[in-house]
Amino acid sequence: MIQDQVKRSRVKRTLLIIIIATIPCYLLGGIVLLVNDGIRERVTPTAVATATFAIESPEVTFTASPTLPQPTALFPTRTSTLTPTITLTPTLTRTYVIPTSTPSNTPTSTDTAIPAPSETPTPPPTPEPTTAEPPPAP
Repeated sequence: MIQDQVKRSRVKRTLLIIIIATIPCYLLGGIVLLVNDGIRERVTPTAVATATFAIESPEVTFTASPTLPQPTALFPTRTSTLTPTITLTPTLTRTYVIPTSTPSNTPTSTDTAIPAPSETPTPPPTPEPTTAEPPPAP
């Protein structure tokens, strides 16, 4: 609960304004529902028209006429050939990346071949010749 009187009265006023502002929306919705129910219950007359037609077919006589001469003029015509072509249409695609605050270092395992130990003979150490130096004179 809010202890400060000023903040409490501000919250009350805000809630009251929201309630008063939404009352017309509720009333309008109720009116729409009432009108909709009134239209559904109303019976409307449907007119049906029936008509009967009597058609007498007259006799038709056909008289053959001489045939017309065939045209002798030749007109050059173009023949169009459609050649399919492939056209690349570049499109831009947005890629959204959600940044993280902690870096991710995922360890990956790799198989490393370990060489088999081999026996390699090592030569024995050779002694170095020592030379005797005369002692230093005092």
